[in-house]
Amino acid sequence: MRQALKISLRASMLAAGLGYATLFAPGAQAASQYQQDVQRCNTTPGIDKQACLQEAGAAAQAAEQGKLTTPSMQAESQNRTRRCSNLPADKRQDCMILMEDTHAQTQGSVQSGGVIRETTITIPAPVTSAPTSTTPATPAPTTTTPVMPSSSY
Repeated sequence: MRQALKISLRASMLAAGLGYATLFAPGAQAASQYQQDVQRCNTTPGIDKQACLQEAGAAAQAAEQGKLTTPSMQAESQNRTRRCSNLPADKRQDCMILMEDTHAQTQGSVQSGGVIRETTITIPAPVTSAPTSTTPATPAPTTTTPVMPSSSY
C-alpha cells in the first residue's frame, strides 16, 4: 500500500509540475491576463462579481487552448456594419462614419463595460432662396413746416 501511495503521490507531483510549467509556457501570458482579470473583478464596483470571475476563467481556458485570436480586418468590418445595421436608415450612415473615423475620440474599454465613441459630423445649413431685392426701400421724403406760436395783441 505504501508503494501505491508513493506512485500516486509522484504522479500527482508530476501533474502539478506540468500544470505549473504551462503557466510559464506560451500560456503564461494567458495566466497573467487571468490574474489581472480576477483583480479587476474583485475591485470594480457595481459589477456581477460571480459572472465576471466566470468570464475571466472562460477567457483563460480559451487562451490556453489557442481559441482566443485577433479578428481579421474583414471580420472587424462586418462587425462594424452589423452594429450600425439595426439603426434607422437616417442614422446608419452617421454610425458607419463614427465606426470608421480614425480621429474619433474614445472613452472606456470593453473590460469596463463599453467603449463610447465621439466624432463631429458637419452638416451644412439648408440653402434658402435669396430675397429679390437686396436694397432696402427708401422712405419717401417728408417736409416739416415750422409752427409759429400765435400771439394775441
